[in-house]
Amino acid sequence: MPEGGYFSHQTAAALLGVPLPDWSPEDPLHVSVAFPRTPPRGRGVVGHSLGSVSGEIRDGVPICTPAHVWCQLSGVIGREDLVAAGDHLVGARRRGALLDAGELAELAEELNRTRGACARAWALPRIRFGSDSRPETLLRLFLEAHGFCGLEVNDAVSVDGGRLTLHPDLSIPRRRLAFEYEGDGHRVDRRQWRLDIERRELLEAEGWRVVRVTASDLFADPAAFLARIGRFVTNVHSERV
Repeated sequence: MPEGGYFSHQTAAALLGVPLPDWSPEDPLHVSVAFPRTPPRGRGVVGHSLGSVSGEIRDGVPICTPAHVWCQLSGVIGREDLVAAGDHLVGARRRGALLDAGELAELAEELNRTRGACARAWALPRIRFGSDSRPETLLRLFLEAHGFCGLEVNDAVSVDGGRLTLHPDLSIPRRRLAFEYEGDGHRVDRRQWRLDIERRELLEAEGWRVVRVTASDLFADPAAFLARIGRFVTNVHSERV
């Protein structure tokens, strides 16, 4: 690592646990230095010389700060994935925050004339605390884009006469409508599969409608998914669910 250099961009994001759409441990390492320092070059290394670089040592590794990493990503990933990255950084019920949204907004304003500014401006107001995964965030953005308003992220729902509290991935409490994203682990893990059935039955006993969503719904055929949920959620656009 060169003097004043830090892991950055996709490399730093991976080290922070940020979900990325396309990343592999075999990808080149991204390292950034402050301009006018000369960025590192070499096999398997992508060097960057940036006007604004701020870093820290995490577990003995020099890495750009989470806010800078998020801004760096704005120039290399789609805006929906930028929201997912932001959701990861601001934390969830069972995942500590690495920053707050105010830090992102402050740095984005400072860098408002740099690459990715439009993507950052679009993503910032859509970042929410509470998302447990990239697909959950992408599902929320998809639903919001198609007129579903008032979505809560992993909000508490009391069931079984108040004896239990569940946290649906996404919900519209006033409509008692819940969306649960089910990755492949929900299918192959027998214990998880049984728990999913119990959760759904508990919610339905309280008058909730539960929509189970898979990767195929969200990524392969979103039009069919939208048609499916439209069958029981009437007047989506006129009523503004």
